[in-house]
Amino acid sequence: MNEMLTSIIYGGLIRFVQGAASATPTLLVGLLIAAVLRYYLRTKGTQQLFGGQSLRALPQSWAIGMLLPVCSIGVIPILIEMRRAKVKPGALSAFALSAPLFNPLSLLYGLTLSRPLVILMFAFGSLLVVTIVGLIWDRAARNENRPAGAEPEVDSEIIGLSRLLAVATHMMRQLAGPVGFWSVIALSGLIVLAAVLPWGSMQSAVEQDDLWAPATMTAVSIPVYATPMLAMSQLGMMFQHANSPGAAFVLLVLGTGMNFGILAWFAVNYGFKPVSIWFVSVVLTVMGIAYAINQPLIPPGVEPAGHTHAFDIYTTPIPPSVPADFGLVSELISKSVALPEMIGFAILACLLLAGIGLRVFGIAEKKVTVAENRVAANSELGFDRIVSPQVVGATMLCGLIAVSIVMCYGYYPGPEEALEEIRVARAETLTAAGSGQIEHALHWLGIWDDWSRRLEVGTYIRKFEVRPYQRMQGYLIRKKLELLEHELEHDPFEPEETKLVIEQIFSVNKRWTDSFRE
Repeated sequence: MNEMLTSIIYGGLIRFVQGAASATPTLLVGLLIAAVLRYYLRTKGTQQLFGGQSLRALPQSWAIGMLLPVCSIGVIPILIEMRRAKVKPGALSAFALSAPLFNPLSLLYGLTLSRPLVILMFAFGSLLVVTIVGLIWDRAARNENRPAGAEPEVDSEIIGLSRLLAVATHMMRQLAGPVGFWSVIALSGLIVLAAVLPWGSMQSAVEQDDLWAPATMTAVSIPVYATPMLAMSQLGMMFQHANSPGAAFVLLVLGTGMNFGILAWFAVNYGFKPVSIWFVSVVLTVMGIAYAINQPLIPPGVEPAGHTHAFDIYTTPIPPSVPADFGLVSELISKSVALPEMIGFAILACLLLAGIGLRVFGIAEKKVTVAENRVAANSELGFDRIVSPQVVGATMLCGLIAVSIVMCYGYYPGPEEALEEIRVARAETLTAAGSGQIEHALHWLGIWDDWSRRLEVGTYIRKFEVRPYQRMQGYLIRKKLELLEHELEHDPFEPEETKLVIEQIFSVNKRWTDSFRE
């Protein structure tokens, strides 16, 4: 087989597996939320949740999307359920674009990346995008054929084990059916990018003085699949390297909020012409806002670095000088897929196999109708309970807020735990750097940088304050880590220069960690 073709195939396989590993947690969340909408809120409750036919439908769908921890693949099962419940196309579009952009975890993380005003303006910009596009979409799709023959409603007031079984069955069948299919289409964009973007080709493509930077990022972002946390970390690298703010906004809205799967699903369900109008309006609105904010949001006092590695994950992962083989593929995948992703893969695989079995043997969620009707007819509740729809809806909303709060405190631990994780990462990074173990040092350097931001967020949500001195020391330590990264990537490796940087890091690190200790 041709060497170039082999490299393209293996590179696409690596990016596909990496994207699937990143999507696993949020896809599971999306499947669960969709099943809850179908079997607890039902059609009427789902319409009310997303604003019904009122004027508040667009901002309300945007706000609901901001609360849910899903990505642009995790929204697909929810979109399917919203479509079944006949939610307004504009509200559906607003949710599809906003839900992957921000959630409580990524929003808090984003506030540590640059000036908080920038992230808040990005959030407001996303609201502006979904409002404009939603109005256009409602007008373009006003005559679209709504789905006919919706499944008969089960009495939503009977809550019990049979309803939970229906939720689990629905999740597994959807994963082995339409959701799995559209997810594969969504991830195919990473394969396309790996095939057309050479190694390192994006390292200097979005500089702040490049007039074409937002347009270039638009072309790359449409096939991209990126989780909210990945997009936020890339935004941080763009601000740190003084890249184009307009390109950063494009990456956030299009790279995080759109993929091939969503585009294809909209086209199949609403028709090519309305979706073309919707897509063009999305791109033009995003690019218009990007060029409007490009110059005003350039960080003051930050010199352009001239290159960034933030987008290397979208180019081919195989350098031209390295022969592609299955051993290299296994090595690159094992480095990017850690234990949590492996656990998520295992859960997803079990659900997929179970869903295939359910479809092969014809076991559907409708069987729960028989069980619940029997309970209602015999008035033998057993473990079931009769609960009003209002209580169900209020419980779901309060539960969503409570889970978001718990996730924030879990993902961003207190200063003591964060400092311990930083101690481990520091030891691994500096020991490996001093001994010339470049790959090991670069791996732990990224972990150290990530924990530096989680330390600030964890401190803020517990003490409601991060002092300016602490912010400045955090900024300095991350600049030193960036300098160390450049030294490690320098070819040839220079041990003496690297040791000088390590000595500087020691002094900055002590001031930084001491500022967070009691």
